[in-house]
Amino acid sequence: MDPVLEQLVEPFERMPPAEASRILTEHYGLPAAELESLPTERDDSFLVSAGGQQFSLKIAHPSDDPAVIEMQLAAMTFAATADPGIPLQKVVLGLDGRPVQLVNGRAARLLTWLPGELARGQEPTPSQLHASGVMLGRLNHALSTFEHPAAHRTLAWDLRHLGMLRELATDATAHVIDRFEVSVAPLLNGLPQQVIHNDFHPSNILVDERDPRYIVGVLDFGDVVHAARVSDLGVALAYLAPQGDLLTGVQPFIDGFESVVPLLPEEKAILPDLVSARLVQRIVMSGLLAREQHTTGEN
Repeated sequence: MDPVLEQLVEPFERMPPAEASRILTEHYGLPAAELESLPTERDDSFLVSAGGQQFSLKIAHPSDDPAVIEMQLAAMTFAATADPGIPLQKVVLGLDGRPVQLVNGRAARLLTWLPGELARGQEPTPSQLHASGVMLGRLNHALSTFEHPAAHRTLAWDLRHLGMLRELATDATAHVIDRFEVSVAPLLNGLPQQVIHNDFHPSNILVDERDPRYIVGVLDFGDVVHAARVSDLGVALAYLAPQGDLLTGVQPFIDGFESVVPLLPEEKAILPDLVSARLVQRIVMSGLLAREQHTTGEN
């Protein structure tokens, strides 16, 4: 198995709430906090209630590079500064003034908590799809001038590296991977490049139907990477488009995105291929994660 994939499924010992509470006290000065464990695959996350406020405490996987965590937080802060209208969490600095705290070799960070309802399971109207596309376009544009050495990393969820999943694929998914590797992947490096969010999907989006923006929170910068600009849109569409007809019904989202970030003809031409690639990526990666959890007894 590719080393990048091996690292992704490497088991680790979960942090008990008592240890997380100690981090809050010693590194952030938040005593007597109430903690609720949140379900995650690769890190320990807690909803923190303290002093009438709520926060999100995340402790990275032991093998995660702290420089990458710092990059993710820097990208979030940069985007919020470039476009203050994008609803993003804020980074809470530790008592030492640093955004990342190293605790037993693991990178911990504390973020403000955003209220709202996850978009998961909802069926957005055309106007809500358009508003969602506008928000991704704004985020994409806000990150367009962000630079960080750690963003130039090899990431399993980067569409450019779909080929690393070939050995895990079934006949059906292998066909898509082979076609992508031959016909699409070589084109990506010739398209506009920048740092992208790379994970704009219903489980990372908070919505409020009463708000004219519709999207009231964008979460999880864990898959931020320097890649082809259009991949940001392809990833998002893969969670909205039915598998049988890849772009039917999602044109309002595309129009909203392009109202902020007009795409080149070459970018538009490969959108269906990017959607197909992400769908296959999800299928293969989900199977891998499920097998590893079953093997290690994690639930």
